[in-house]
Amino acid sequence: MICFRRNILCLFVLMATSTFTAESQMYPAKKHQLYLNCIGERRGPVVVFESGLDNTSSDWSKVQTEVAKFTEACSYDRAGLGKSTTDATPGYGPAADTLEEKVEDLRQLLLSAHIPPPYLSVGHSAGGILVRRFASKYPDTVQGMVLVDSAHEEQVWRFIDIDPKVIQGVSLKPDDLRKGGMLPARERFAWNTQIPLIVIEHGRSITRDGLTKAHEAEFEAAMHWMQKDLASRSPQGELRTAKHSGHDIELEEPAVVTRAIQDIWDKLETGK
Repeated sequence: MICFRRNILCLFVLMATSTFTAESQMYPAKKHQLYLNCIGERRGPVVVFESGLDNTSSDWSKVQTEVAKFTEACSYDRAGLGKSTTDATPGYGPAADTLEEKVEDLRQLLLSAHIPPPYLSVGHSAGGILVRRFASKYPDTVQGMVLVDSAHEEQVWRFIDIDPKVIQGVSLKPDDLRKGGMLPARERFAWNTQIPLIVIEHGRSITRDGLTKAHEAEFEAAMHWMQKDLASRSPQGELRTAKHSGHDIELEEPAVVTRAIQDIWDKLETGK
C-alpha cells in the first residue's frame, strides 16, 4: 500500500511539471470515456466540479465561467451522462457503478488529463457525497471544499421518518440509494476534515407533491440540520444560505456559489 501511494504521488509530481493543458475533450477512465471541460489558467488549486445525481457538467457553466477568471476550473460528465460514454449502466440505478467506482473514475480522469493536485472540490446534491468520499480517500489532494445543498448520509432515513413520499418525490429506490452511495455512506462513512469548507443551503422552501404543509416544514428543518451538520465537520467550516434558491443553487444563484469558491480559494492562497 505504501509503495502504491508513493507511485501515485510520484505520478502527480511528474504531472505537475507537464506543460499539457486540458481542454474540452474525452479521456479514458477504465471502461468509460469521460467528457472533461477545463477553462481558465491555473494560478493555484484547480477547482473541480461534481454534479448532482443524473445532472451534467452544463449545470456548472455560469459558475465555471466566473471561476475561470481567477484559476483553472474543470467540470465533467460522469459515465453514461451528458457527453460521456460507458459500457455500464449510467446514473445511480441498480446496475450502475458504485460510489467507490465513481470516485476512482474521477481520480483516473484527473490522471489521464494531467491535472495534478491540489484541488478545490465543489459538489452539488449527490455530488457532495462523492467529493467528500474522494477527499476522504485521497486527503492529500483536496485542500478546500464547497458543498452546494449537498446530500447527507442520514438524509434518506430522516426523510422516511417524516413521510415516505419524500423519497418518492425524488424517485429514489433502495437499490438506487445503495449504488448511489447513500447506504454505504451511512453504514461506514463518517467524514470529518480540517480543510476550509463552505456549505451552501437553499433558502426557498422546496415543495413536494403529496406532502402536507407540516411535513414540508419538517423536511426543510431536516435539510437545514443536515447542511449545518456538514459545515460542522471542519473547524474551518461555514454555513451560508442562498436566500432566493431552491435545490439547484448553481443555476438559480450562481454568484453565491462563485463567491464561496472565491473565498475558499483566496484563503488557500493567502493562508488567512
